[in-house]
Amino acid sequence: MEAVLSVPPLVVGVALAVGLGLYWGLRNYQRCPHCGHIVRRVAQGWLRCRACGRQYSKGLRVR
Repeated sequence: MEAVLSVPPLVVGVALAVGLGLYWGLRNYQRCPHCGHIVRRVAQGWLRCRACGRQYSKGLRVR
């Protein structure tokens, strides 16, 4: 327990920021199911991948 309490607050803050950033990124971005590039996640309808030009929707699975 003493080792946990001896961690500097800066390290804890950085770890928390990285964790929140990963959580936010995984909720808002996904891989294009056609080419694998990182694209915005669809809320409704369809979006077009800038790399391959094909459309993708929320229900498509990652390749």
